[in-house]
Amino acid sequence: MAASLRLAVAVTWVCLALATAACQGQLEVGYYKKTCPRAEHIVRDEVKKFVYKDAGIGAGLIRLLFHDCFVQGCDGSVLLDPTPTNPRPEKLSPPNFPSLRGFEVIDAAKDAVEQACPGQVSCADIVAFAARDAAYFLSRLSLKIDVPAGRLDGRVSSATEALGNLPPPFANVTGLIGSFAAKGLDVEDMVVLSGAHTVGRSHCSSFVSDRLAAASDISASFAASLRRRCPASASPAPAAADPTVNQDVSTPNAFDNQYYKNVLAHRVLFTSDAALLATPATAKMVQHNANIPGWWEGRFKKAFVKMSQIEVKTTGDKLGEIRKHCRIKAACVVLLLLVAATTTTCQAAGAGGGSYAPPGPGIAYGLKVGYYGGKCPPAEAIVRRVVGDAVRLDPGVGAGLIRMLFHDCFVEGCDASVLLDPTPANPQPEKLAAPNNPSLRGFEVIDAAKAAVERACPGAVSCADIVAFAARDAAAFLSRAPGLNYFDMPAGRLDGRVSSASRALGFLPPPTFGLSQLVQSFAAKGLGVEDMVALSGAHTVGRSHCSSFVPDRLAAPSDIDASFAASLRGQCPATGGDPTVVQDAVTPDALDNQYYKNVLAHRVLFTSDASLLASPATAKMVSDNANIPGWWEDRFKAAMVKMAGVDVKTSNLQGETHWKTTVLEEKKVVGGKPAR
Repeated sequence: MAASLRLAVAVTWVCLALATAACQGQLEVGYYKKTCPRAEHIVRDEVKKFVYKDAGIGAGLIRLLFHDCFVQGCDGSVLLDPTPTNPRPEKLSPPNFPSLRGFEVIDAAKDAVEQACPGQVSCADIVAFAARDAAYFLSRLSLKIDVPAGRLDGRVSSATEALGNLPPPFANVTGLIGSFAAKGLDVEDMVVLSGAHTVGRSHCSSFVSDRLAAASDISASFAASLRRRCPASASPAPAAADPTVNQDVSTPNAFDNQYYKNVLAHRVLFTSDAALLATPATAKMVQHNANIPGWWEGRFKKAFVKMSQIEVKTTGDKLGEIRKHCRIKAACVVLLLLVAATTTTCQAAGAGGGSYAPPGPGIAYGLKVGYYGGKCPPAEAIVRRVVGDAVRLDPGVGAGLIRMLFHDCFVEGCDASVLLDPTPANPQPEKLAAPNNPSLRGFEVIDAAKAAVERACPGAVSCADIVAFAARDAAAFLSRAPGLNYFDMPAGRLDGRVSSASRALGFLPPPTFGLSQLVQSFAAKGLGVEDMVALSGAHTVGRSHCSSFVPDRLAAPSDIDASFAASLRGQCPATGGDPTVVQDAVTPDALDNQYYKNVLAHRVLFTSDASLLASPATAKMVSDNANIPGWWEDRFKAAMVKMAGVDVKTSNLQGETHWKTTVLEEKKVVGGKPAR
């Protein structure tokens, strides 16, 4: 038994050694000219067989590259099958399953390449070649693209990552720009890559709710045609109740610029398609792509190559491998962890970038109430004292501490990664992301609490647990209801080593979200609809910048109460400056159920707040929270504890306890590897 355990530990550390130290090399055109000269020809031949039998497979292959690259980078992670240790890989995420196509083509191409050149060509490169070749055949052999190669295959695949990174069909232009910018792609890249919607089919459920069942700019005749093919209430299941329709009814199997003509004619399926006309700049790009021969094709080729190089893993990158079978990891089945330097304070250096530790165990796994009873008995009392002093001086800090827990847990899990300061190696951590900077508050309170705890129990209490305790305590101090005076917060979290601004953009739901987007965003973190509604009640405290709500609530038609809108316009200038206003004008410094009364009265700031009335189920939750004494408080406590257990790290292989010291410990990062 002991020998087996030692062997298991040894294997784990070998796998970890293979998994650390990311460095990105260069891709090159003709990469396989020496190691597998016929690789690209073999892939093209396989793609041709499938596309000429079914043009829809070609559309699927182009989409497959997009869905691969936007999650974990272009590393073939979308191909990995579920396993007992990873039952929910990317391919089973709602944006991919059951609609994503082309897996069998990649398998066939990989088998053919392996017969010619065993162990030489990665699945990630085959995905890129196959998408390029599909575009070539669907464009009537006119779209020729040189695709650089040299990618390695990734070992991490998570369904929740797909939900957080793939822009949904109901995204508006701001959301689209943000999603693409997070991957290093600009506005023109976004517009030209959207042109891939000129081929393929879509399930009715992807557009009926926001394009046919709700007011939209869709052409009346086109809408009538779609209603004949789509049931009144499209549902993801059963399949018979959710048919598919062509995305481009004019040239459905031709990869051309017809899509942009459809956008101009308001004959497109998705909100994200129609959104391209929402700004003068993107509308002009649409017109050029529609009307100038060759304009779109030239730009599509460049954007395609640019997208195919997102966060690639290349030679020398220990986070990658070459799989023998595209659906199965090659080297070892482990949770991919980054071994990085131990940090010196709650805001000390962390690892950034596109490769990161995967989510931790299930919600609240390994946490328990009274965790520090034997390690640091006064820990929770110390944090509570520091928080109480801060909140009494400034209630806004209390609102900030509650928001901080939410912003921490929704990105890398509840691991205090939101606290990490920028460093030369990671200049853009979470705290500098647009949703956090400059509006997120409370960092100085966490620092003070950490310092006080360290004096009592050096090295015993994690920053992640302090963030959770502080949010709980802030709620208690801001509450006027006995139900929130105190609640048990389980502990045992470790601090994370990864912090990336781009990931914050991908995971934090913006104030412009509608109801379906909110539900999906919370579901990706294991939180239900009632959790989402209950946690939204935290908007009863705190302040918001005018820029967070003026464009879609005051400058555009909305359901906001006229007198409330007039009051807000008096506080928010039309030009110059970005002041803040209280989120709850009735009881601005009290954590109570007034928020829900404001929602019912249409006196809330954000689209995301107003959207809670968009369905009968959530509207009833709002009404119950507003009118039944103690109803919201009980649900808020349960949802806070549940959220505080999202993707926690409880193993030393996943995280650490950040110390307050002046120098790093023995392990220091040298050239991407931990030196000893």
